[in-house]
Amino acid sequence: MHYYLRLEVWQKPDKIIVGQRKYIIKILQKFRMMDCKSMPTPTVTNLRNLTDSEFDLVDPSMYEKLIGLLMYLVNTRANICFAVNTLSQF
Repeated sequence: MHYYLRLEVWQKPDKIIVGQRKYIIKILQKFRMMDCKSMPTPTVTNLRNLTDSEFDLVDPSMYEKLIGLLMYLVNTRANICFAVNTLSQF
């Protein structure tokens, strides 16, 4: 087994590694974010509440799709769990 339910599985003699590289690339391509820079922390730690007037309106269905995709990604990337949880509340 190498690829199952969007999980990539590599078997080594002494360990099994599970990842979602293809799934991450698919998400980045879908939302046109392949050229984005990475961050050491997946969320801003001193985030203040922002009013609706500070941002352009976002398509709610696209936002919900993104959050759903990220929730499945948490299976192998526990470091983004807090950020996804916070974003899913909006």
